[in-house]
Amino acid sequence: MESYLYVLGILALTVYGQIIIKSRILHYATSRTADDYTSFLLSMFFDPWIISVFVSTVVAAAFWMLALRNADLSLLYPFMALTFALVPLFASLFFGEKVNTLQFFGLLMIVGGVSLATMAR
Repeated sequence: MESYLYVLGILALTVYGQIIIKSRILHYATSRTADDYTSFLLSMFFDPWIISVFVSTVVAAAFWMLALRNADLSLLYPFMALTFALVPLFASLFFGEKVNTLQFFGLLMIVGGVSLATMAR
């Protein structure tokens, strides 16, 4: 059970990272630094929110190591696919990105696939 809590934390941190990166890109895209790749990337790398994403990535890696102490990789790894469903849903919620019907069914298939992969245990 403990391993699943770590995986839940990893999923949350991964979604957090993707949403923050996109929001900061949108922030800097409206400035003139977006035209100069070097300036844009430097602005991004030194942005406090982006630094928080780097920290969350390290925490997620630590959670992954802790999760794998008590569970099989073949059991836990399919859960990482849920990020492919969660990120588009949160992008739709926060940025108004469209998820069309075909994408929605694809996301459901990912969730179904993870369910099948883990129920088989």
